[in-house]
Amino acid sequence: ITATMSWVQAAVSRANEDIFDEDADEMYLLQKEWNSTMKQRLKEGYRDGIEAGKELALQEGFNQGYRHGAELMVTCGQFRGTLNALLSWCHLNGHDSALSKINNLLDAVGKHEEDVLKCLNSIEQQPHLKHILDCVHDMDLNHTAPAGTEYNGGKAGKHEDIGSSGENICRNNVAVGSLQSECSKAKLCTDPEQSTLAWVKKQTVWLVEQLGLSLDILHHVQQL
Repeated sequence: ITATMSWVQAAVSRANEDIFDEDADEMYLLQKEWNSTMKQRLKEGYRDGIEAGKELALQEGFNQGYRHGAELMVTCGQFRGTLNALLSWCHLNGHDSALSKINNLLDAVGKHEEDVLKCLNSIEQQPHLKHILDCVHDMDLNHTAPAGTEYNGGKAGKHEDIGSSGENICRNNVAVGSLQSECSKAKLCTDPEQSTLAWVKKQTVWLVEQLGLSLDILHHVQQL
């Protein structure tokens, strides 16, 4: 009887252990599936967030660029329309002497339009002006030899110093050239009143006065 009871207890113990092992295996599988699902959702959310951010940045960049480009080109269009109207008026009223002057102004406006378009198309490919200024600021333009440095280093040291100085000068010249180019483009694209259009405006005002046109037309040109 004692042996039988021991066998029964051992069998019940093994059965309980099997049940616990099955429960543990099932919990492990559920936990593994849960972790996998959460990782997948995290990746999907991260990817969706990146795509949404890209779309928003692209849309904002497009809106800003379109608005800036439209403002610049509208001014050119206003000058072109005004000059073409003056050209037609001179044809109808026999003011042939003013035709070449107006055509020259139209050519100047057309050249300015081309320059603005080139600027708008290339400005995104150039390093940002602030980045160039930071690079120039970070350069040691006023480099001097460290305290205690003597000539006793010999010819090799001298040549090394000259090479290093020459390399710094070349880098500085490149940075300054890029800075000047970037400043020129920034000025053209952001301050058109200081460019060709200012000269065209003065010449158009003078032409309207010489032709004896009404004050309304003169005021219109002055408002461009």
